[in-house]
Amino acid sequence: MSVAEAPTVSSTPVNAGSAQALNINDASKSCGLSPSVLRIWELRYGWPSPRRRANGYRAYTAHQVQELKRVAQLVKTGTPISQLIVDGLPRFPTDGSLPQPPRGLPRTRALVRSRDSRIKETQDAVIEALDTRNAPVAQERMQRAVWTLRPADEPAAALVPVLAGVYEARLNGRPFAEEAALLTAVRTRTQQILRMMRQGAGALQVVAVGDETSHITAQLVALILNQRSVQAAYVPAKPTSGRWLAVGEGEATGAVAQITVFAGEGTMAVADLLDATKLLPWIKPKA
Repeated sequence: MSVAEAPTVSSTPVNAGSAQALNINDASKSCGLSPSVLRIWELRYGWPSPRRRANGYRAYTAHQVQELKRVAQLVKTGTPISQLIVDGLPRFPTDGSLPQPPRGLPRTRALVRSRDSRIKETQDAVIEALDTRNAPVAQERMQRAVWTLRPADEPAAALVPVLAGVYEARLNGRPFAEEAALLTAVRTRTQQILRMMRQGAGALQVVAVGDETSHITAQLVALILNQRSVQAAYVPAKPTSGRWLAVGEGEATGAVAQITVFAGEGTMAVADLLDATKLLPWIKPKA
């Protein structure tokens, strides 16, 4: 596809020694996309990534505007913008002067799939939606799982994949605009299922050590352990006595083990708990 001639640039330089660049209104007129679309694409997909002037205003290079024109033509002919971004077209800057955020969610895609076709179908749909930056579809599939699957199947089918996808996108520096809504949905459904279960005084206390996401993760871990017939209960703060399991990236001194969204040095991944064949020496079955 041929690229149109570069637009006339009349804006002031971003900083001394840099090429002149267009503000968002001029870039919008040149590429035929509204300023709101440019802002949404940048927020949701991390592209394009214009530099900022001293006053905080965006400054688009002529090359970025040309690429926006090309992408705008593809979108108008039916190619989803999420597909273009995930496929890596285009990436800025082409000279490699700035590091580029990772594209896609390879660690989430690598989650082990269930042998149950019903669960696997939901897993695949949720992960595909997240990997292509289609968060509303992922949330819709998570809600559909409530109607079509057993509560015991929901962590593997939807709750863990959504948590993993949101967390990986954040690690990649490209968080979802819908991150808060996705995490709230995971928390709400996890709490609903936990309330359905008969829980005594937990022999193993599941404690969040980290940010707010760790609290959601800890509740999900408590749910999965109880579904594995392990007496466990989520507690919001470190206990003064008793056995406890740390969940999150924070300090875990004194814990019997530490769980993180993805496995790290000395930690186990949340998804590992879904495999009932894995022996966990630090857990005690319910009496």
